[in-house]
Amino acid sequence: FAGFPVKIFAQQGTRVHKNRIEIDLSSKYPGQKIVLSTFKEFVKVQFENSSAEAYGNTVGMLGDYKTGKTLARDGVTGLHDFTDYGHEWQVLPSDGKLFREVSHPQFPELCIDPEDPRGQRQRRLAESTVSIEDAEAACASLKDELDRKDCVYDIIATQDMDMAGAY
Repeated sequence: FAGFPVKIFAQQGTRVHKNRIEIDLSSKYPGQKIVLSTFKEFVKVQFENSSAEAYGNTVGMLGDYKTGKTLARDGVTGLHDFTDYGHEWQVLPSDGKLFREVSHPQFPELCIDPEDPRGQRQRRLAESTVSIEDAEAACASLKDELDRKDCVYDIIATQDMDMAGAY
């Protein structure tokens, strides 16, 4: 990818589909990698050992590296609603083909909005079949406190105990 070595790891023969792609930037930025992970329909992007030297001028869908601001495609307009942000960064025909398969929806049809985490969450939590205690137990082995918190949230939000496997 852009001249950097790429390693692909796939977990096969298991009940849950999990993949990881590592782009090793060490030849230009020692010790740095971009790691793309998929778990079920979820995607995670990590920048290992990132530095301003490597990413200081980057802007885009993941935000402005220096400020953390979530900016529109114009690079100026700040967007604070993540649903609006997702619509702003929907793949357009002018972006070229990013994926091997074309799936629904495609622009000009809007992406499918996630459930409102603020409006619907209280009602959904009351209807949960997975308790917070069960989710915390499933995530207890994670060493990083933020990963544990995200793990618990993901399990409660999806009502899927297998989400602990994403971490």
